[in-house]
Amino acid sequence: MSTADSCEETLSEKRGHGSPAEPAVGATPAVGATPAVDTLLLGFGLSSEQGSIGFCGVYLVSSGARRILFDCAHAGRRRALYRALARRGLTLRDIDTLVLSHAHYDHIQNADLFPHADVLLHPAEADHLARAPLDDPVTPPWSGAILRSLSVRAAGDGLALAPGVTVTALPGHTAGSIGLTVETAAGTALLTGDAVSSARALRSGRCTVISAGEDAAARSMEHVRAHADLVYPGHDRPFTVVARAPGSYLLPRADLVTAAPDPLTDRSSASP
Repeated sequence: MSTADSCEETLSEKRGHGSPAEPAVGATPAVGATPAVDTLLLGFGLSSEQGSIGFCGVYLVSSGARRILFDCAHAGRRRALYRALARRGLTLRDIDTLVLSHAHYDHIQNADLFPHADVLLHPAEADHLARAPLDDPVTPPWSGAILRSLSVRAAGDGLALAPGVTVTALPGHTAGSIGLTVETAAGTALLTGDAVSSARALRSGRCTVISAGEDAAARSMEHVRAHADLVYPGHDRPFTVVARAPGSYLLPRADLVTAAPDPLTDRSSASP
């Protein structure tokens, strides 16, 4: 069964029409070069009758010799993350810094793969992890245990990580949601996490899920509309911003192919 992602068909589905393309896979900027953003794993806004599938976007920011990972997905996508890095000639050890947009499980669960890296999280997210209730569906109490063995540093608005790469506060989805502002050759890119989860969210002007105040979420959305030329969202393909609205996608549509094995009736899945 082919399951389509959450991208809206009214946006341009092809590269071109003046839209900047992402850097080619394997193209790492040289020392001193303009920062670049590369999509390692596409974000999808998928759900099922049994809950959210939780496939967030995972992005690699290269600035000179620095390699910064923005979000790291959940454990169900570990092999996909390994493969995405390997296609670029990279391993987990090549990541210098891991920036976590917020503390929801689908964005942080693979953080334990980066014990060598500088891990950045907003203090409000760390506070929430410390007191998350047992019935919290997106920040279960064990989430905090993932980070306790890591070198976690507080990250707030304006923190410079590398030339042209700065942390940007985007509260609303959660109290401590953060993004990255990256000054690329194609313009100002904003990596937004779920502050702007999709092109649909930017078009509507409203964060999809708000847990930390409507006003804060609206200000974050306005900041993205006013400053971004490119958006790398939490659960959609990257897209351009034209006249404060979604323009065109930077990457072609990619459907997920899913299959539920049925060994009793499917001969191809039967054990030898």
